[in-house]
Amino acid sequence: MYDPLRKYSFDEYWSMVESLPTRKFEYIDGDIRMMTGGSLSHAQIAARIAGMLDRALFKTDCNVYGSDAAVALSDSCIYYPDASVSCDPFDWTRKKALEAPTVIVEVHSPSTEKTDRGEKLIAYQQYPTIQEILFVDSRKRFVEHHHRIGISTWQHSIYTKNSDSVDLSSIEVSFTLQEIYAKVYLELEEEL
Repeated sequence: MYDPLRKYSFDEYWSMVESLPTRKFEYIDGDIRMMTGGSLSHAQIAARIAGMLDRALFKTDCNVYGSDAAVALSDSCIYYPDASVSCDPFDWTRKKALEAPTVIVEVHSPSTEKTDRGEKLIAYQQYPTIQEILFVDSRKRFVEHHHRIGISTWQHSIYTKNSDSVDLSSIEVSFTLQEIYAKVYLELEEEL
């Protein structure tokens, strides 16, 4: 039985994941964090981005993964981003988690934004294969793009207009905010 006050080993984590296949758990330094469902706008945005990436990369050597794909940054850090792209053929045959993602997408909700922008951003930026990180807000038109421009140097861009284009140069894919947010109910913009 899961005990949130106890530290778990890497093997215990994977045993729990295998014994509860309908649930998702992230693993950070012995702590197991159960993932919960997001809002409809969160699900819509994540599916839209994964779909656009998949269509753009279908005939390339890159694969697109949804939120059910774990990303193992180490034996003590496993996340489930909302979407990820790996161009590493070794990832195509892994059974448990991707180990060489190029692009990570996290869709923010009020309950995840602090963790995404803090803990996860630092972990993602320190991982050598990750070249681009997108943080996409689920309540307003707001996308943050972190793009690696050196070993430990990142460029940070913010997009807020429908016509703004998010250019993922590492995989040669671009899309606009209009495409990301089409038909999505944005709670904070409705309040204006």
